[in-house]
Amino acid sequence: MKIIKIFALLFLCLGVVSCGADIEKGLVVHSDFEGDARDDSPNHYDGMLRSGASISDDSAVGNSSVYFDGNQAYVEYPEGKVYFDGSYSISIWVKWEECHVWDRILDFNQIMPQAGNAVTWRIGSNVDGKANSLWLDQWVLDNDNNPVSSIISLDNVPADAGLGYSVKLGQWDHYVVVYDVSASNSQGVKHNEKGQEIRYRGAVTLYVNGKKVGQNNHCFNPQPIPTVANWLGRSRYQGDPHFKGWMDDFRIYDRKLSASEVQSLYKLGAN
Repeated sequence: MKIIKIFALLFLCLGVVSCGADIEKGLVVHSDFEGDARDDSPNHYDGMLRSGASISDDSAVGNSSVYFDGNQAYVEYPEGKVYFDGSYSISIWVKWEECHVWDRILDFNQIMPQAGNAVTWRIGSNVDGKANSLWLDQWVLDNDNNPVSSIISLDNVPADAGLGYSVKLGQWDHYVVVYDVSASNSQGVKHNEKGQEIRYRGAVTLYVNGKKVGQNNHCFNPQPIPTVANWLGRSRYQGDPHFKGWMDDFRIYDRKLSASEVQSLYKLGAN
């Protein structure tokens, strides 16, 4: 199986499937977890394995991935960098061993949670109350430098930052979230329960295994403000659970990926 994956990767990158330079364009971070969490993008924002995170030979792409034990393990990326500004895409392979409400795939945040510009990709509850629904939560600062979230209740009605997908345990799946700042957004300007103006912009789309499965427009245009707590597998909130399972081929792009580019990324590990 590993040999097949390696040949598939070579086959794709030789341009037989139209990836080539397209899936390299706009990379902010790319950790393939081949032996470590080094960033192979031009930025070289190398990740560090923390508190028991370890390299595993159970992989989706290539020969290894990173394993999180669900205790204290996480991967940390450098602070003081702008990872999200305008349209962006996040691509990652995930294999869940367990699933709990508030588990984080990704949390790029400030010194304190709810303190300003941040992107959080997490587990919430679905309509049945089960802890397996993917959510993407964004924070920004308003004109008075007060933090505003896309999931603060609006006029006492809970806003929906859900992505319309319930995760599966024990299998590798490829997730891509694409935030398009120019996408139409019918939300306009609303007020949350604190009386703050909520200025929605753009739309977030989720792809799973190369297919579009959900979209929401409870989202904001990220601000070019550096984040200081940049983690895979760990929440900025101290009491939240740590992720338990595997992650592989983590990428952040500073642009909107097309559907065909998402397909090309999925095919890197689909065989």
